[in-house]
Amino acid sequence: MLTLPVRLALFVVYLVSATGGSHVVSVTQFQTSSCADRQAPGIICANCNTVAVCVKIGSVWEPSLVEACNADEGLYCNEFEGGCSTSIGSCNPTGGGGFECNTPGVFPDPFNCRQYHMCFLNGNNPVAINMDCGGAAFSPASGDCSLPLNDTVCLTPQFNCSFVGQMAAWPGNNNIYYICAAETVQGNRLLRPRLYRCPANQMFVEGQCVQRDWSNMPPGTIVPYECVRPGLFADPAHCRYYYSCNAELVATHLQCPEGTFFNENTLSCVLGVC
Repeated sequence: MLTLPVRLALFVVYLVSATGGSHVVSVTQFQTSSCADRQAPGIICANCNTVAVCVKIGSVWEPSLVEACNADEGLYCNEFEGGCSTSIGSCNPTGGGGFECNTPGVFPDPFNCRQYHMCFLNGNNPVAINMDCGGAAFSPASGDCSLPLNDTVCLTPQFNCSFVGQMAAWPGNNNIYYICAAETVQGNRLLRPRLYRCPANQMFVEGQCVQRDWSNMPPGTIVPYECVRPGLFADPAHCRYYYSCNAELVATHLQCPEGTFFNENTLSCVLGVC
């Protein structure tokens, strides 16, 4: 029987090979950014008390410190705000720790568009593998590092926590949803989003996970189907639909033309009805 550290090490090796340009940041704690990771101009949090801007000098991306944040005044580095801020973020509150896994799956980081989290269960204990896209942003829709750093996911907050219990689907992937919860940190009451996933082939609508209506989904939609290997796989709920799993184990939901259905034996659309 492999111990947890060994299993984690093997899982991390798999993640690095399966996620392209992204790399493991840590298994437990959120890490701030570096220009070597970002590989693009822009504001970063060199640490929670220091704001920097990335500049390319020769072939190397270097940080230039532009602002120091006074934690005694409740100021922490916040990339969304473009500097020191009292707004909630990955650095505020500092006692928030790493990403909180509530259900297994892949989740965007609520505060850092370049990071995402792989959550799985070790027995009954949730474990988060924190990943960094480097010079790209994480796409909740495709589950990979395919967005530019000037995408809206990097420019505007993707959640709204105005009151306890507020909930909504996550922008770009309505299989993911968040619920706003209150925490007391250093005597301050703060609202933070907790992220969850609906079961496969379901979406979050008006406070509940419901079966996705594929009839209204355009062909080629990226879906939260759990690929176990690359290839074509029948959709058991819809005979005219099938899944295409690529080398990164990301699924695309596809539809056979009118008058055909997906044949599991030939792995193709064939004439007839089912």
